[in-house]
Amino acid sequence: MMRWYAVYTKQGQEGLAEANLRRQGFETYMPRLAGRRQARKIAAVILPMFPRYLFVRVDTETMPWRSINGTIGVSYLVSFGERPAKIADRVIDEIRGREGADGLVRLPGAERFRPGEKVEITEGPMREVNGLFTAATEKERVVVLMSLLGRDVPVRIDAMKLRRAS
Repeated sequence: MMRWYAVYTKQGQEGLAEANLRRQGFETYMPRLAGRRQARKIAAVILPMFPRYLFVRVDTETMPWRSINGTIGVSYLVSFGERPAKIADRVIDEIRGREGADGLVRLPGAERFRPGEKVEITEGPMREVNGLFTAATEKERVVVLMSLLGRDVPVRIDAMKLRRAS
């Protein structure tokens, strides 16, 4: 029976591992997100949703799954003891269901707000404090500009802890 399994890749070699697994006939899935990187300037990039991980679909009863561990770019197939750790189909379906037409996964939260929009914190020690939504980060966190002690201070917070201020 074909099942999904997680593959742990070498640092920065998710794409290489995926290409080599496909070359061997394995079905793979590596969810990707739009992100930003900043070196000298901010640049839009496409990043793996799970750095150093991808998924492979294989029948461990009839296919030579142990060859996955020897694939260039792969560190190892995630296992518990001697058997690979199964990933439920519904998990993969849920991730795929969040993909846009461009194939990138959309995470809930940050896209709900526009830069400059007034927001209110709904949880934590700053509950009911207002600020201005500034930007989203790659890790489902957002930057909110808040007036604290007479200064505007950028604060990073979980996007799910915000709502539009009334």
